Amino acid sequence: MINVLLLGDSIRQNYDDYVRQKLKGRAMVFFPNDNCRFTQFTLRYLHDWYRVVLDGAIPDVVHFNNGLWDVLRLSNESNTFNDLDTYLNLLSRIVERVWFLSPNTEIIFATTTPVKEPGFTPGMDFGCRCNSDIEYFNQAAVKMFFEKKYRNDKQVLINDLYQVALSLPESAHSDDVHYDTEIGTVALGDAVVRAIYPFVK
Repeated sequence: MINVLLLGDSIRQNYDDYVRQKLKGRAMVFFPNDNCRFTQFTLRYLHDWYRVVLDGAIPDVVHFNNGLWDVLRLSNESNTFNDLDTYLNLLSRIVERVWFLSPNTEIIFATTTPVKEPGFTPGMDFGCRCNSDIEYFNQAAVKMFFEKKYRNDKQVLINDLYQVALSLPESAHSDDVHYDTEIGTVALGDAVVRAIYPFVK
């Protein structure tokens, strides 16, 4: 039986229990109660989650996503919360940190899911998320992970949750950001299970 660590924002929080149940008997699935928010937050707390959430277990697979917080545009600013270069640098640092903490772990990066614009619950007066930004950040992240050579010669695998979510009907949305419905949970959860399954022993 393998150990799996799921990390990510509230999209991950929508499917983590589902994935745990689907992999029951084949994998021990761990995840923090925390919303892992933006890339800085994930990088900062990664070692704490290893210590507290895993409690001594070594993950065979880490499946993670960051992006919805990184692309947020606050109402008085024209730029995304993190610019693209910062986002890519932090993603790479998260990967390097995982391999520092557990060198043999397989890493799967999940692309950021689309929103129903403006994609920010407080409303357009306070900020927004744009699908054009999400697509731009996703494409750059996938390209980086495809081309980047890490010192252990491992490759970061991609789980394209953006395309999975894009194909879902309107009824899969629970609000302008989340897919906390039966349709959404099953679709995204099954995509995560499929990405992890090749490593199940």
